[in-house]
Amino acid sequence: MAKVLSLLQARELVLARSRMAPPVEVVALAAAHGRTLAEAVHADGPWPATDRAAMDGFAVAAGTAGLPAPSRWPVVGESLAGRPFAGALPAGAAIRIMTGAVVPLGADAVVPVEQTSGYDGGVVTFAQPVRAGQNVRPMGSELRAGAPVLAAGQRLGAAAIGALAVLGRSEVRVARRPVVAILATGDELVPVEQAPLPHQVRESNSWALAAQVAECGAVAQRLGVAPDEAAMLRQMLQRGLAAADVLLTIGGVSKGTHDLVHGTLVELGVQPVFHGLDLKPGKPTFFGTRDAADGARFVFGLPGNPASSFTVFDLLVQPLLRQLLGERLDAALPVAVPAGAEWRPNARLQAVPVRLRAGAAGELRAELAPASPSGDPFGLLGRDGYVLVPPQQRPGDVATLPIVPGSAGVRLS
Repeated sequence: MAKVLSLLQARELVLARSRMAPPVEVVALAAAHGRTLAEAVHADGPWPATDRAAMDGFAVAAGTAGLPAPSRWPVVGESLAGRPFAGALPAGAAIRIMTGAVVPLGADAVVPVEQTSGYDGGVVTFAQPVRAGQNVRPMGSELRAGAPVLAAGQRLGAAAIGALAVLGRSEVRVARRPVVAILATGDELVPVEQAPLPHQVRESNSWALAAQVAECGAVAQRLGVAPDEAAMLRQMLQRGLAAADVLLTIGGVSKGTHDLVHGTLVELGVQPVFHGLDLKPGKPTFFGTRDAADGARFVFGLPGNPASSFTVFDLLVQPLLRQLLGERLDAALPVAVPAGAEWRPNARLQAVPVRLRAGAAGELRAELAPASPSGDPFGLLGRDGYVLVPPQQRPGDVATLPIVPGSAGVRLS
């Protein structure tokens, strides 16, 4: 096996090969949720577009001196959210107004109905002094015309979809989602619905990876299971290279006699970039690229153990997919490690799963997962990301460690 790389070196090599503007497509607003915005969005006018009432009550002109209490005013009309008052407010008069309705010309304050004699009758009495500007949302006070609203590279959540609707964006320019083909390998694997024999296991890694791909905003294609047999493996790898932007293989990249994946990939024209990481779990990881007429293919040979393939995805594949989508990448941040946290010192960098918690002073603290073998499929449940424990680091030696997010974990920037 070639010289192993540090995680940082491997990440830099992966990202250096994918720094290009993502292809763009236009989708209907109804299909934009979860997509990555391909262009910045600016306000097409001021918001609110007019002065608006922030309360149900009465609109009046308070002027610079304000109005004393009690004050009595004739009521000459009303302004509703969908039916504004016609014309300007006459001097010395009030109108009934509802939340969100247009404040008419001549009015500069809204008095809540709770501070008045109520809506009955043609005269209203104000029980408290009135000052100009109270309970009015002035035109452009929340967003000026041309102001930035959403940034390119932003994942569109529910609030962003609402903002796009307010701005009249019935169609949205988004990054094309990378297609990720996933190929599991190994004669010991059986389908989820099948009861395994003692020498078999249910194939679970491709299901977890497909979910991780979806959480990154890309499209997953599970290709099935390739046996430990050269001809069929080659055929299925060719299919994955032809069908997707990124190919993930699971297993078959170590030193065993039936670890055929990396050699077959090279035969198919994949140029190795690295094979081996100074990382626990994930040491046998392979990464390479292959040129194609419609763009480069990115290929990861992931280890076969569940924790290894899941962790390497989060540390290397996730950043690649987010960069292909034009998203901003999170930087590792320091996080406090509570006293009593334990891990086993190792000669390699360790990625230890963590759950994030707020400390007594509001600081971010890492609750480390108990040590478990990389074949444990349950050790990552409920985790937000990973702390990176330096080689030979012993518990209690440091107060903080860097943390990187998982595919479904919190965003750190």
